[in-house]
Parts: sequence; C-alpha cells; structure tokens
Amino acid sequence: MKRIILTFAALCVVFSVGAAMPMATTMAPNAASAAAPVTEDDAPDIEWEFWWGAGCNVATNYMWRGYDQSYRGGDAKMFDPSLQPSVTVGYGPFYVDVWTNASLISNYKELDLTLGFDYKNLSVTLYDVYCGNFDTPFFDDENHSLTATVDYLFFERLNLHWATTFLHSADYITEGRRAGKRAFSSYFEVAYTQPFEGVLDLTARAGVSPWTGAFWCYERDMESVAKGFNVTNLSLTLSREFEYGGVTLPVELSYIYNPTTRYSYAVLKAGFNF
Repeated sequence: MKRIILTFAALCVVFSVGAAMPMATTMAPNAASAAAPVTEDDAPDIEWEFWWGAGCNVATNYMWRGYDQSYRGGDAKMFDPSLQPSVTVGYGPFYVDVWTNASLISNYKELDLTLGFDYKNLSVTLYDVYCGNFDTPFFDDENHSLTATVDYLFFERLNLHWATTFLHSADYITEGRRAGKRAFSSYFEVAYTQPFEGVLDLTARAGVSPWTGAFWCYERDMESVAKGFNVTNLSLTLSREFEYGGVTLPVELSYIYNPTTRYSYAVLKAGFNF
C-alpha cells in the first residue's frame, strides 16, 4: 500500500507542477516593442482557471466492466441499489475526483481517488480503488489497486477506452510458465453513441479482457478466474439528460450481458450533477 500511495502522491505533484506552469510562448524579435492584436484563432484553447463539480447517482446495481460488483454469492441475481456520490476539483484540464459507492443490501463499499487530464478528445486518468466492506485499514494494500486509463473520442461518437492495472496485491499470474509474474490486468472497450436529437441517446458498448485478469474477473466462485482473452461486457444504453436551472439530471437504462459469466442485467441509473 505504501508503494501505491507514494506513486499516486508523486504523480499528483507532477500533474500539479505541470498545471501551474504557464504555457510556453514564442516571440518575434520586435514583439517587445509592438505586440500584435490577439485574434480568436490566437486565443488559448485551454482556460487556466479553477473549477469544481459534484453530484450523486442512484443505480439498481453497481456494474463494472460487465461484472456485478456487489454480488454476495449463490445463484440468485441480486437487486442491490447503490448510492454513488462524487466531488471533482480541477484547474484547466487537470482535475482530482473523489467517487464513492455504497451498496444498500450487500454492504459493498468502494472509494475511488482519481487524478485526471482532459484535453479536447483525449482523457487520461490514474486512479486508486479502495474496495470491499472497509473492514481493513485504509493503508493496508489488500483492497487497493492502482489503474491507468486512456480514452479517445472519434467523430464525437466513437469512444475507445483502455485501462491497465499496474499495482495490486493480487495482480499476479498463478499458473503456467509465467506464474509469479505481474499480470497487468487490462480492459479494452469500444463505445458508439447515436444521438436522437431532442429524444435520447443510444450507446452500444463492447468490452474485453485481452488477457487473464488476475484480480477483477472473479464472479460467482472466487476460485474461478477468467483465463486468456474474454468478452466481458456487451451492453445497450438509453440515456437522456434534463436541465433544471444549473443542475443536470441524467437518466439511463441499460441492458448488460457478460458472455464470460453468461449473466445479464437490466440496470436503471438516475442522479444529479452541478
């Protein structure tokens, strides 16, 4: 856990220094005596100012990469409403986000601390996940993982997402000639959104685990780990955002099927953001 905290803290410092540095500029030899007027094309495309946001969602189940995170065992599918509040503070394209999940029936809890960067169509994050029932000390690395993600949006509709975990106490290969090596559990997802103007958005997603995911692919049986390449998340989502004053009210309904576990879910999520 100390390595995770120190790594996260060091990267926070690097991001903070980068955010505080002014944008580099070049000047012509006579620029000091006669500055050219600033046109719209010359204006900076990053607004270097502080901003913040907050919100909360309520979901009928907490789903992640096609897996029900609040599942407690047995064969029955669980209806387990979850509260998911968050707070974000940023400066320009850099931000820090705190997101939590509290499942009301299973008592599953999660706290995510995220350091992020958003610029135009590119998004890069580094986040630490502390999960379980919070019955272990926060600085115990048993329930922590450190993951990096990259997202890129094409044509304002097609989003490519890649995530790799590089620090976790259970992220090791346990079988074969590479047993004992770090698994670098990863996830890749393609999402396409088709807007229907003034009605709703329809988003189709396909997510895969490109190689054995040693610690996050557990489902139903804690000794059963998905091996090799696996499709874990096929979903269709209908969504709509309503505006009321300065508050955004998102609502979405999803059908999710996990071909690896052969379980499907219908998930309703609603909330508010400001």
